[in-house]
Amino acid sequence: MVAVSGSTLLIGTVIIFVVSMLVGGLGTFISMRAVADSEVTYTHAVVTSIISSAVWAGLSYLLNVYLVTGVLIFGGALASLLVWIVVLYFRYSGGIVTAIPAGVFAWLIAVVALYVIATFTGLPFQAIGIPAV
Repeated sequence: MVAVSGSTLLIGTVIIFVVSMLVGGLGTFISMRAVADSEVTYTHAVVTSIISSAVWAGLSYLLNVYLVTGVLIFGGALASLLVWIVVLYFRYSGGIVTAIPAGVFAWLIAVVALYVIATFTGLPFQAIGIPAV
C-alpha cells in the first residue's frame, strides 16, 4: 500500500463525506422508497446519509492512518457497507430485511461516485476510501 500524506487523507475524508452524503442521500431515498413499508421523506434520507457519511469518512480515515496488518483488502469498504446497513436498520422500520438491500444499493452508488472522483481528481484511491485499487 502506498503511503498517503496527512493533508491528502484529510482532503479525501472531506470528499468521502460530501459525496457519500449527497449521492448516498439520493440512493437511500430511492432504495428505502422501494423496500420500506412506511412513507420515506427525502429529508429523513439525507439526515440518515449524513450520519452514515460521517461514520464512513471517519472509519476510512482511521483505517488509513492506523492500518492494521492482516486487514482484508476490502476491509474498509466492507466496514463502510456494514455502517450503511446498521444506520438504516436503526433509522427506518422494516428491520434487517429492509436495511440490507437498501444499504447495499446506497453504498454501491456512493462507491461508484467516489471511484469516478478519484479517477478525475488524481487523488490516491486509498485517500478517498477505496482501498487496494
